[in-house]
Amino acid sequence: MDRIQTQQEIQLLLDEVFGTKKRMSFDDFKRVNFEETSEMFLSIMLMLQTHLPCSENFFRYRQNYSKYVDKGGEEEKKPDDGEIKLIASPKMMSRLAPI
Repeated sequence: MDRIQTQQEIQLLLDEVFGTKKRMSFDDFKRVNFEETSEMFLSIMLMLQTHLPCSENFFRYRQNYSKYVDKGGEEEKKPDDGEIKLIASPKMMSRLAPI
C-alpha cells in the first residue's frame, strides 16, 4: 500500500468518525469504538503498551497473576458485577503499517 493511498484511507476514517466536528465527547468516543470501528482505542492502547516505562513488567505480571495469586493457576473467575462489552472490529488497522 503506498503512502498516498494510506493517507486517503485515514482521511476517510476521520471523515466517518468525526464528520464536520472538530472535537469528540467521551460518549461519542465510546459510541464510535463500540459500534463503528475501534482504531482509535486500539491505537491508544498500543501506544501505552509500547511506550510506558512500566508496561513491560505490568503486562508480564498481569499474565502470571492467576498463577501466583488465584490458587495455583485455577481458571480465572469473572466478576459477577461487571458487564463485558465487545468493541467494534477495526476497519483499517490490519492494513496500516507502523511509520
